Amino acid sequence: MEDKTIQERILAIQKKKHALEILKSTGKNGMTTLGYAWLQIGKPQLSLQAIRKTADWLVAPPQDLTMPALLERHQPKLFGFNGRPENIYLRTELGTSVLNEFLNEEIVSTPQIRDQWDLTHRYIILKVAELAKKEEQDIQIEYTLKNAAQEVRADLYAEINTVKIALEVEQKLLRRNLGRARNKFKNWASYIQAEGTDFWRIYLVLNVRTRTLPTIIRYWQEALDEIRRELGELPYDIYYLSAKELLDAPAFIDALQNARLLKDFEFKEERPTVFPGEEVREADDEKPAYPDYISEDLYLRFQNALDTLLDAPPEKALEALSELAKLIYYASYYPNSPSLKAAVFPRASIWLMRLYLDHPRMAEVQKELATALTRIQKRNPGMIMLRETVTSLLWDVLLFHHGMGRGGILRVVFQVPDFQDRTSDFQVDVRVDNDLRAARTNEVEALNWFFTSIYLYRRHLGLIEEKKK
Repeated sequence: MEDKTIQERILAIQKKKHALEILKSTGKNGMTTLGYAWLQIGKPQLSLQAIRKTADWLVAPPQDLTMPALLERHQPKLFGFNGRPENIYLRTELGTSVLNEFLNEEIVSTPQIRDQWDLTHRYIILKVAELAKKEEQDIQIEYTLKNAAQEVRADLYAEINTVKIALEVEQKLLRRNLGRARNKFKNWASYIQAEGTDFWRIYLVLNVRTRTLPTIIRYWQEALDEIRRELGELPYDIYYLSAKELLDAPAFIDALQNARLLKDFEFKEERPTVFPGEEVREADDEKPAYPDYISEDLYLRFQNALDTLLDAPPEKALEALSELAKLIYYASYYPNSPSLKAAVFPRASIWLMRLYLDHPRMAEVQKELATALTRIQKRNPGMIMLRETVTSLLWDVLLFHHGMGRGGILRVVFQVPDFQDRTSDFQVDVRVDNDLRAARTNEVEALNWFFTSIYLYRRHLGLIEEKKK
């Protein structure tokens, strides 16, 4: 960064009231919020509106200041929270250079945000610190502790009364990454044992979807059990709570007191829709309910793909829908599967398809599809009318719900049987193609089955009423 640009920005920031104080509030974490900046400034009479106005000035300098911004505005990805998330103000490279000119000793670096998860991780750390500081608790962000035995780093560290507390923000843990959890527990044990007799608590602050919480907790329990078998009793207790429980708590101390001991985990989850008379593995305290022919890995990958689709912006919806369709299709139609080789009913694919349609955010789509398909069943329209009606349903109801429309690279047309061709059947013709990328064969097959199932398996998907005898 050129010295001239830095000096020009320093002069500008010195003239803008509270601009430097807001920039300083980004600290080691490299970001701030309006609430955190307000606490750091320490002027109760100062309004959040005034802070927002100055923060926005740091994000978008006036046109006469032809230079990069000092802050960037972002939003975190939180689970379980209602409404639009608040803005995060992330320090830029220029913002870091300017800030370091005002710091006498400590030098900060520009935050290197890897992805949305990393951004949200830092945001939760900041919000927990904000909550603690409101109660005048001394809390450290990204704090490193070191002794002769081990060096560890806590996302947040505090000493409350006689208890030493480390808070670790966790957002996802796959079974293949259990080693990371084991190492975390092991390193903390080495450090605390070398420290002596201090009483320690470690809190896992979990930003995960409610339905995946049982599995995530079980993974942490597995890691904890393995370390206990290796090391014996650990010199600390481990508690967990969700990010929502912590950030929505009326007081920081109250949230910690209400956290659950990891080994005492209890959780109940609603049972998803299943076929009548179907054998389903019962949900217990740790595992959600799904049929025996749905593996845990498939169930979790499906839930993640579904969440990705439902949260996807329109320009990403086709990619997300393709990924979900492939998971659903290959649940039954994998190479040499009974559904392919022996025409076995594709119950795994149908179960996942129904779970997709039964999602609360798909309620209106499900209702419209059921109404239209039931009407078709009663009126028994001609082939041309049937083709037009089902094609319209797929575009104007289902795809429209995900932000997609006609005229682009996706072609979806419901085809009716040609009675002069014995191999023809009801099916949806899908094409995905443009000048840059031709659709993969497996992608088209999956989307074809995904759309076709809505008509061919309408009864199994709960999209049509059975005739009364």
